[in-house]
Amino acid sequence: MVVSKIPGVTAACLIAAIGLATPEGPASGFEAQKLSPDVTERLDQAWSISRQKIKGPFGPNTCVCNDGRSAPLLTQSGEIRNICGDETLFCAAFKADWGKDLETDGVYVANIFSRDLYEWDRIANHFDLVRGYILERYVIDTSPENKLSQMRQYGGLSGAEYEIVAKRDFYERFLAAEDYNDFRHFLLAYELQKRHFSRGGFGKMQEVRNMASRIQGIDGGFKPLRDAVHNQVSASLIPILEDYRDNHANARTQALTDELIAEIRTLTSLDVAALDDDIGAIENQRLMQLLTNLSVRAAASDGVETMAALGEMMRVARESVADGTLSPGDRRRAIDLNIVASAVMQSEGSRLRDEGTMSIGQTIAMMRALVDGAYGVGLLSSRERASASNNLQILLLEGGLEGGTVPRAELKHRMALAARVVEWAQNSAILAFAEVWSQWLHLMPEVGRLPDDIVRGSPLLLYADAHQEVADFAVGLGAVRHELAGTEVTGGVRALNPGLAVGPLLLNPESGSYSRSELVALAATPEDLQPTAGILTQGEGNVVSHVQLLARALGIPNAVAAKQPFDTVATLAQEDVFYAVTPNGRVIVKKSADMTDLEKDVLAEYTANVSRDDDGELADAGGAGKLHIDKDRLDLSVAAPVPLTSLRRKDSGILSGPKAAFLGELKHLFPDNVARGVVLPFGVYYEHYKRARVSVPENLAGKDIAEPGQPLPDFVRATYARFFGEMIPSGLGEKELSDWIKPRLDVIVASIIETPLDESLKAAIATELDKQGLLDPNDPSMTVGCFVRSDTNVEDMENFNGAGLNLTIFNLVSLDDIYSGVKEVWASPFRYRSFSWRQTLIDDPEWVLPSVIILESVPSEKSGVAITADINSGDPDAILMATSEGVGGAVDGTPAETLLWSTYGIELVTMFKSPTRRMLKPEGGIDVIASTGREYVLSDEEVAALSDAARKIEASLEPTLNAAGTPRPWDIEYGFADGKLWLFQTRPFIGSDEVANLPALSRLDDTPPSVSETVAFDEVPQ
Repeated sequence: MVVSKIPGVTAACLIAAIGLATPEGPASGFEAQKLSPDVTERLDQAWSISRQKIKGPFGPNTCVCNDGRSAPLLTQSGEIRNICGDETLFCAAFKADWGKDLETDGVYVANIFSRDLYEWDRIANHFDLVRGYILERYVIDTSPENKLSQMRQYGGLSGAEYEIVAKRDFYERFLAAEDYNDFRHFLLAYELQKRHFSRGGFGKMQEVRNMASRIQGIDGGFKPLRDAVHNQVSASLIPILEDYRDNHANARTQALTDELIAEIRTLTSLDVAALDDDIGAIENQRLMQLLTNLSVRAAASDGVETMAALGEMMRVARESVADGTLSPGDRRRAIDLNIVASAVMQSEGSRLRDEGTMSIGQTIAMMRALVDGAYGVGLLSSRERASASNNLQILLLEGGLEGGTVPRAELKHRMALAARVVEWAQNSAILAFAEVWSQWLHLMPEVGRLPDDIVRGSPLLLYADAHQEVADFAVGLGAVRHELAGTEVTGGVRALNPGLAVGPLLLNPESGSYSRSELVALAATPEDLQPTAGILTQGEGNVVSHVQLLARALGIPNAVAAKQPFDTVATLAQEDVFYAVTPNGRVIVKKSADMTDLEKDVLAEYTANVSRDDDGELADAGGAGKLHIDKDRLDLSVAAPVPLTSLRRKDSGILSGPKAAFLGELKHLFPDNVARGVVLPFGVYYEHYKRARVSVPENLAGKDIAEPGQPLPDFVRATYARFFGEMIPSGLGEKELSDWIKPRLDVIVASIIETPLDESLKAAIATELDKQGLLDPNDPSMTVGCFVRSDTNVEDMENFNGAGLNLTIFNLVSLDDIYSGVKEVWASPFRYRSFSWRQTLIDDPEWVLPSVIILESVPSEKSGVAITADINSGDPDAILMATSEGVGGAVDGTPAETLLWSTYGIELVTMFKSPTRRMLKPEGGIDVIASTGREYVLSDEEVAALSDAARKIEASLEPTLNAAGTPRPWDIEYGFADGKLWLFQTRPFIGSDEVANLPALSRLDDTPPSVSETVAFDEVPQ
């Protein structure tokens, strides 16, 4: 069984803490849209035709004249003739109809600058067009078997003489677009120009990586060198590559290796002088002078000062593009400058790293310069750059470049914050393509590696290496005592992603042969990783290694080991193991049967707080430690709707679940900030349940599962008695149990929904809604719009959270829809996912009772969740705020702006990076529309209003205590409409996600006894 999966102490860590990340999705990134069957069919049909045709998605070659005339290059008689002569604007292959059909769903292939510039006004979405240029270029460069790659070998698709001029004009037209947004689109502009850069070797960093991959494709033994090239393009690689070429290469790989060596020489020999032409081309005199001054400073300096000047140059160039005052031509030139400056920065930084003489202070200063560089290539927003830069500047002000010291704990904390930079960049790389990501992935799964390629081809590759060195130094990595298969190990192991999991360990399994409940140990680093409980690999790694980027996306424990410790772990293959990676870098892999009492305690805490993302495990239902429902507390006599204002916290578990009870408490504390509402207590559901008769779904008719018309309570009792009393104790496997219970749960769900509401209940609901002003005064059959929310008596019990298990229906308008929604919500605890998690943990599942909240819809422009503590450190004076644009923010997997508020200031954890937001429709339901593209979600005034409300809740409500007697923080759901704060829910923070348990995981950390409490910034790590 997987006990827990948690991301690292980075952006993903806090996002997951409030339910913002999905196991298979990008860390804290958006959730890719699911394609409809119609879209999938259209894409498949058009792409299938493209793959079958000799010219793929291209149509006939056509020449266009300066006066607008055009004609196919190939005449009907078979003669090749250009009708334009000297007046040719361009000649190129236009798209075939099936190529244009792909555009309908945002997939732009067969891209040619001259033709697309000519057809600019015909093209529906220029941002998707640019995305297509970048994605197609990546496929062409990395997938030689793809039809797009093969087509580029087809002569005459376009003329180079036309493309050189058109490419420049195309860039400028894109940058001048009215709806161009720096936050959303700069990375697209940069990657477009970079991947089609044709001057010198400045844009070849990606090409070097691709060359190494091509050599590995021919010779699998080249993989260690390919990994080294991907990790850092350094001059120190040249003699190693020369040795490979001279002693191990064959005829094909020799030529490719020569090309690779030549490109690495070019890249690693770049210096500041390479920037002169680009700076001189800038027409804006103020900007040119500023860049010239920075270039002079970079050339006159050495080492870290040169890096700082290069970073500042890249920052200034992007800021100049962003402010919109430059001509389109200068915007293009500024991006060209940054492409070259990035190459120079990576060349200079690699040289400094190779020398091995940089102190801790110098390394941190270089990291700060690389943050500017990451902003200059579009991977960080201005807000993220400022946050990351300030974090490192605090260290530099305290420790200085030389001679000063800082507390080790402070350095560790600042390096944990610095790790967020790569997380932010990865999210930016994904967001840039969000609108078309699902479509491209469906047709060409290989593009899934593009975000990794973008991050690793940027200054962040050096940043990650430098960060890892300082982070290791901060924790005294050499002194950390790992435990592998009963053996203490103090070297050769590196923690990459904190987490905890228990399950079978598989050694080098084939892709597709393992599940999310199993752990994998891999001797070779894979390029793709399917969902798994945890991963350990042999070989080096850092925060932008392929596996780390994938493991973070899955939110699983991850570590790398040298050969000897890896072989030690391999002895546990096929065993059930306990695998922990702690926040401070300790790795424990051992048989689960050998767990210590401390490890069992930590495991128990995790078990209590497992996120309910998927189905539970039915076989666990027979275990000890069942959660108890106190039936004597239930008051089922209240069988009519009641106003929300009549409930208080004391009613939780008696009349209603905790949502309604605490919301009633909030309504009392904040009468103007809680929407109007009506509650259907447990007794209302119980009367409906007793009246219900069995209804067998059509797909189950005739299978002798249930007798139609039988009283539903009799069927439920008999089903539970057989399942819990006989089948589980007999030791049946998970498949047999689920196959038996699923159709019977379907019967229970159908019976609750198909049983009509009592007419008197419907009248009572309408009457109470009217009393609360929730009916439309012009049409009593309609409401003003309401959410219908589930609220059971087993939510937020001690040692168990029920987050996300049951149903909330958004913005129902008609009374008939409200009535239907009530039954849907009543039935949701009996759907398989909810049942498998919740009712298998309850001592008497028949007494799981739902109440319902009918709450006035609030058209929030932004919404989210706040926790009244720092869930990593436990600091009760902090408030974690996670806010998304639109409704339903942060509680159901949406990305969020995540802030850690305290009286000392506001710390940025993550930005809201999503292409879409959900908004209420006046006629009912929700609409998914484009997000605003703003860098900030909450205003300063809204942050203040939320923090004030959180503090009032803390002061007014008596907290619950955890097992250690410490007050639990509060979990608050909120929204803002026209700047006004609305409160939708509060409850004790039981630990609605696994990251809440980082303090528990920290109990397994090993504090090195020989490490000093301070770090000297002039020390050079060995």
